[in-house]
Amino acid sequence: MASSPTTSPSKCQTSWEPHRITHIKPSFDSHEMTLACRKDLWHKFIVFDGALYRRTDVLRAVITTCEPALLVPIMYAVEDKNKSTFLAKCASNAIENLVKQGLCITLPGGQELHMDIVLGYLGAQELQVNTNKIIAAALHTRYEPVKKIFNLDDFENEKALGSIFCPISIPKIFDLVLRCSKTGISNRDPQQLRLPVRELSLRYNRLTAIILFDKFFNYHLTKLDLRHNQILDVEYLRYFCEFKISELWLDGNPLCTKYTNSQDYIQAVKNVFPHLQTLDGVVIGMEKKFVPSIQSNYLNNGTKIPLIKQFIKHFFTLYDQEDRIVMNGLYDKNAFYSMTLGSITNHLHKEIVKTFSTNRNLLKFVDYAKYHEFLFWGPEKIITALQRQPPTMHNFKTFHIDLLYEEENYIIISVQGLFSYRLSICPPMLFNRTFIIIRKEDNEYCIVNDQYYIDGTPANVINEVKFDPRPVPKFTPTVLSVTEREQLIRFLRELTTMNIGYCYKYLQDAEWDIRSAITTFTKNYTVNDVPPEAFQRDI
Repeated sequence: MASSPTTSPSKCQTSWEPHRITHIKPSFDSHEMTLACRKDLWHKFIVFDGALYRRTDVLRAVITTCEPALLVPIMYAVEDKNKSTFLAKCASNAIENLVKQGLCITLPGGQELHMDIVLGYLGAQELQVNTNKIIAAALHTRYEPVKKIFNLDDFENEKALGSIFCPISIPKIFDLVLRCSKTGISNRDPQQLRLPVRELSLRYNRLTAIILFDKFFNYHLTKLDLRHNQILDVEYLRYFCEFKISELWLDGNPLCTKYTNSQDYIQAVKNVFPHLQTLDGVVIGMEKKFVPSIQSNYLNNGTKIPLIKQFIKHFFTLYDQEDRIVMNGLYDKNAFYSMTLGSITNHLHKEIVKTFSTNRNLLKFVDYAKYHEFLFWGPEKIITALQRQPPTMHNFKTFHIDLLYEEENYIIISVQGLFSYRLSICPPMLFNRTFIIIRKEDNEYCIVNDQYYIDGTPANVINEVKFDPRPVPKFTPTVLSVTEREQLIRFLRELTTMNIGYCYKYLQDAEWDIRSAITTFTKNYTVNDVPPEAFQRDI
């Protein structure tokens, strides 16, 4: 492993023998200091019982113990059922700090792990890995030079990093990443002293604060996205106060729960970001001009979001099937359904619609005898009416959802978006459906009222929206009640320690086959492909 001894003076400077520092009797004498100071050597870190815990928790604990010195681990591996190892080049003070702590690290749960260090385990010629160069290359692909967008979302799990562990939630690592950015981005323009970034996205990085001491960004930075981190107070973002940030996203951070009303939240944020115009996608300051704020969706306090998402996906997936008989079970036995047409001008749309139209628009009724005829009552009549309509394809990306009213046992929602008929190539049409959904026994939900409105293509979307020509995925029903699904979610949660959201996602992707979900999780966990937020506690 070490270079062979030689009498040549030039080679004598590069020869060494690996030396192990043990946690049983940690020391850091002059010989160990000499090896630790060598920048051409890789050191091996052996963590006892490290294999029993998550890789990210172990490595974060090591890096934190080294602070304020910097350590960037690579090639983390489990060597046996208990022991894990990794390699690193680092300054001598990083190793010295570990030795001062008795070569003991503390995990987030309070568990203490001991470690040994093999100084000079490999030479730079034996393992030619330039971590800074690899980080810079990964950053190069994360930058969009035309729009000047720098996307650092979930950077810790960037595949281009390979085995390098690079969590930017740790200030020293974040500082290193931004210094590497100057190579990865600014090499496009060597004259740039600061990063030419207008939009910076830092989602899903477990950031608790922004602690930087150098000025990395130029003054063109105007948009900052910090969603889904762990920031506790907006004051921890003071680093960005000197920039004219006009758009800021903070959704998914603990700080959002501190405030009892939106005015207090907005004021606290504006104290740090005085130039702010848009916060979490909502234009602020409009109330002073007596202009209502506009939101893409209104879901009240968010408690009904899981139910609404599940219903929307389930309903429209079934509706888009070739045979809508699969919708049987969605409507209550006393449900009502009616349909209304708008001003349709497209000839092809008119030809399609007239084959099944049951227009109940009271303003256009000539024969009021059909007033009751076009109000369908009961699931059999409703589904028969829906089956007469041609196959459709809804564009979920165009959906806007409003929660109009909610009680403990029922909700009223309005869904608007675009859809196309699959019979022929024609422009998309606009639809709006208003549902009243009630909770039944065993926590099941049914539709008691469905008001359906369709209209021609809005002028502003004719050239903007393109539909995916791929066929609608075939729906295979799984007969599981809500209670049964909750039981599966609890079982997977206890087995994997993932939070409810990710357990639901794994089961849904596996079509509620628990064995398939466990197999997929095991494969992903083995290759470190399960994101850290999957193990965050449910709020």
